[in-house]
Amino acid sequence: MTRYTKLYSISRVLEIFIGLYFLVGALPKGLDIDKFAVQIAAYKVILSPNLLLLTALFTLFVEVALGFMMILGVRLWGLVMLIMQGMLLFFSVLIIYAWVVHGLEDCGCFPFFKMSPQLSLAKNGFLVSSGIFIFWTHRKNTSCSEDSKRKGTVNIFSRLAPSALKILVAVLVASAATAYAYRDIEWSSFQSNDDDIAADELSYAQFKLYLSEGYFDLGSGFYLVPIMSMSCDECMEMVSEINELWHIPDMSPIIALCYEDVLGDMDIFRGNTDPIFPMYSLGNRALLYYALIGEESFRLSLIHNGNLVKAWDGYVPPYEEILDTVATVPGR
Repeated sequence: MTRYTKLYSISRVLEIFIGLYFLVGALPKGLDIDKFAVQIAAYKVILSPNLLLLTALFTLFVEVALGFMMILGVRLWGLVMLIMQGMLLFFSVLIIYAWVVHGLEDCGCFPFFKMSPQLSLAKNGFLVSSGIFIFWTHRKNTSCSEDSKRKGTVNIFSRLAPSALKILVAVLVASAATAYAYRDIEWSSFQSNDDDIAADELSYAQFKLYLSEGYFDLGSGFYLVPIMSMSCDECMEMVSEINELWHIPDMSPIIALCYEDVLGDMDIFRGNTDPIFPMYSLGNRALLYYALIGEESFRLSLIHNGNLVKAWDGYVPPYEEILDTVATVPGR
């Protein structure tokens, strides 16, 4: 066994290890694509919920396809390795941006556990270095193989045929994983029912709520809608101010839409804040919550016939401002 043969064996083990890493990391993303999309949202580069979902699905497809191709030994003259390294470098730039500008705490690269930006960048550095080593040893091994075949003619199609089959397998598996994730997405939650609204704006008309306090149809009339996370300290601080709005004469009906990461969070929230207004749980539909809010974790939205009239992010405005805004709506 030559020195280059030994190095090639080591690089092949590394190649399989990296492929398995991509597949294991893609598994929880495919099982909960909404959560993965929310982790992408934390980078604050993509804001549209639909585009977040499409980005999450595309990332899942690429990771599964690359993982399988690396395990199966598909190289395409180093193109697979170059794509992997380019993807890792691109993600590293995004991580640095989100970490420095927005205080990112979890990169979402490996959803089984929280991975800090520092750890993720170190991991990406190791993978990129490993990719360079793998690429170099493959080139050396290919050169040695070509030297032994100088007397014959190498048929390029005979070399491509096995790779084509492996690529087909990788693409089919990646497509199946993406389709599985796609079927769990509630696309209707992000579509507008009004042709006058831009496609990326959310209609509140979908919320027809039967609660113990009564029936609330957000698609008909005025509503004041606090949008809150049940684990958000800022949202808890807003409850007393919303309670004050509840007592204002001529104030629009108030109904809160509440994100619960864990079932029962809303009961704890109620016990700690004593809200007197109705609250509706969105459950753990994190992406829907992110679609409803702006850049702050709390939003107070004024709704008319399912359409957003005005939103106040991170604070509750004076009641006079709310009443003045209602008065400016045509056909009220």
